[in-house]
Amino acid sequence: MASLQNDRLIERFDPQVMSLLHTLDLKARYLVEGFLDGMHRSPFHGISVEFSEYRDYQPGDDLRHLDWQLYARSNRLCIKKYTQETNVRVYVVIDSSGSMRYRGSQAWGSKLEVSKTLAVALTSMMLRQNDAVGLLTQQETSDTATFIRPSQKQSQFNTIVQQLQSLSAAGSPRLTELLQHMIRLIHRRSIVLFFSDLQEESEGIAQAFQQLKFLGHECMIFQVLDRDELEFPFAETAVFRDMENGNRRLVDPSSARARYLERFGTFMAEQRDLFHSLEMAHCVLRTDSDPWEALTVFLKERRRLM
Repeated sequence: MASLQNDRLIERFDPQVMSLLHTLDLKARYLVEGFLDGMHRSPFHGISVEFSEYRDYQPGDDLRHLDWQLYARSNRLCIKKYTQETNVRVYVVIDSSGSMRYRGSQAWGSKLEVSKTLAVALTSMMLRQNDAVGLLTQQETSDTATFIRPSQKQSQFNTIVQQLQSLSAAGSPRLTELLQHMIRLIHRRSIVLFFSDLQEESEGIAQAFQQLKFLGHECMIFQVLDRDELEFPFAETAVFRDMENGNRRLVDPSSARARYLERFGTFMAEQRDLFHSLEMAHCVLRTDSDPWEALTVFLKERRRLM
């Protein structure tokens, strides 16, 4: 029964519907409303859409703050939590390196488009919970960061959406630079939602994440990948072009697949080990799949940090 309910929850995401929605705010609204509606009918326990409005009753709590209506509905003794108890500072950080422009034939968006859609959906959810949300990106034509300071105002949603709609992926790798901007600009202890394919060879990347951990930031890593990268499903010889440096190479998939998958598997294992050692949540987000695993990871981690 639980499996059937899970299947029905997943079926609520329709890539064709998503393709008909041309603006980020509409896409985000579709994701959030479908996700929250699905959760009401799902067998998930320990995750509540009221995750920052209530906490479980503990002996000694003031009984005046008990929510008796919630108790009547769910048989749960919960204390109403107030804004000053629950709000946090959250930064959305999105990698716009050239590789993020890739979109395979099965994807509902490029890696950057998927990242932006999830970022806007999470921004909407966080602002509903009175969290202060900010944004850090790096535009294609600039070496400087675009930095929007966290705010709880509802107008912050439109500010972030407008900035993300203009964000494009192109050019050389900029992941290392973006991480350095994070270290320099994010001073107070914060939650960081980081979107990237992490496909940049640099020793400085692991060191930067280690420094963010040392500074006390709670990082959630959403590694956005295409099915083509994960499975290498190509059948015919073709010219492959590096989206960051423009280099081209003629590749025969039948002879290259095994070696590619071996190396990619090693790469993914290194990423998992890094974030496990740093106690950072790490979610692999496929561009051909529903995005609700990322929203579930966020709710679990957000509740843990309350």
